[in-house]
Amino acid sequence: MATNDLIVAIELGSSKIAGAVGRKRSDGSLQVLAYADEPVSGFVRRGVVYNIDKTAQCLSNLINRLEPELNGKTIEQVYVGVGGYTLHSELNTVVRTFEEETRVSDGIVADMEESNATLQYPGHNILLMVSQEYKIGNNLLNEPVGVNCTRIEGNYLNVLARTSVMDNTSKSFEIAKVNIADDSIAPLVAAEALLTENERRQGCALVDFGADTTTLSIYKGGCLRFLTVIPIGSQNITRDLCSLKLEEHEAEQLKCEYGLTLPEAADERVQLGDDRSVELRLVHEVIEARFDEILVNVCHQIDASGYADKLHAGVVCCGGGINLKGMDAALAQKPQTSKARLARKAAVQVEWNTTEQPASGMQGVLVGLLMNGDEACCVEYMPEIKPEDEGKAVTGNLFTDDGESAQEERDRKLREEKERKRAEVAKKAEERKEKQKGFLSGIMKRIKTLTDDFEDKVGDFLADEDKDNNQ
Repeated sequence: MATNDLIVAIELGSSKIAGAVGRKRSDGSLQVLAYADEPVSGFVRRGVVYNIDKTAQCLSNLINRLEPELNGKTIEQVYVGVGGYTLHSELNTVVRTFEEETRVSDGIVADMEESNATLQYPGHNILLMVSQEYKIGNNLLNEPVGVNCTRIEGNYLNVLARTSVMDNTSKSFEIAKVNIADDSIAPLVAAEALLTENERRQGCALVDFGADTTTLSIYKGGCLRFLTVIPIGSQNITRDLCSLKLEEHEAEQLKCEYGLTLPEAADERVQLGDDRSVELRLVHEVIEARFDEILVNVCHQIDASGYADKLHAGVVCCGGGINLKGMDAALAQKPQTSKARLARKAAVQVEWNTTEQPASGMQGVLVGLLMNGDEACCVEYMPEIKPEDEGKAVTGNLFTDDGESAQEERDRKLREEKERKRAEVAKKAEERKEKQKGFLSGIMKRIKTLTDDFEDKVGDFLADEDKDNNQ
């Protein structure tokens, strides 16, 4: 795609849906031309679409806020990052044994991948399959093709989500008439934008402190090794503070202003409206208790992953939660997170030519989607002027010959043209998905053909043997 083509990214977060429009430059940097976000207030819960109609309306509002910044261009398709509390990983091992030493072929590897892809997880779909290593004897290989063996083990990490997650997301975009160019797993996209190659190779944990969820992704040897979502986040701190007889906006303000820092005096108080006040020591205790619970859960999951002692690059933290004051000191108290850095910006250079932009630590998913997008998402609408309408266009008549509003007629034609172009984009997206679905089935057909040919040859051989014996 050309470097001046615009890419549109939308992130379904646990507190808001955010969108950005940008272009990739030839030097590898990114220019963002438009950004907007819409609060989800209950209809997206912990990153998962709950109310389809309200989510669709939210998406429509978001598109309507982005398009005016695009100099006459309209958004035809978007790249989407999805996550949510049902997202998690499961390891699976596929084994193949041979009666005699056999050279591993592409067909054998494809057959093993197909066996893993068809594994059933009740109520869940496999969103992504990540090959870990192949074990032959005592050796672990990334590329086993061409090696002779009698037994091979393939280890796969399957990233799962509840079946309703993608269904509800797709329906929301369909109702909003927004075509999905491609959907990606948000934590993985963020990792591409925030982590260095060295961190992924040496081993690191990416912790995204979100509003209603905290996501943990572990990398080692350059690939994903573990993924889980803890269903608590910084919004839980706000709700806890409300127990001090605070309004939600007051609790949020105190959380952001004081964070995890200790008050200077034990009896220090902060004044609220209506002659009310609250003791800062209590505010600190509430914030610290909930954050410590989140951090304990993160450390427990790091231990459960089996990679606690292999994260030589430490922990990388992102998300809105990293803006809590005193975050550095809190992380240093735990051995699992003592070596941590806060990823406030993406690793790639990004120029935000927008009036608004994501808060510190919350750029990862949008930047990753924009960098990974490979198809233009916007088109410029050029109304077709027919010869018989040329005079009307020049004179700017207010009414048509039938007495109807000329502006309404132009608006109708504009809507029809948009619908036509969006239908074309949707058709292309559907064709691309069908090609992806046909990839594995094509492999299986080739394997079946090879198997049938082999069986026919064996059958001919046995028939010849029987004929010789009879003679």
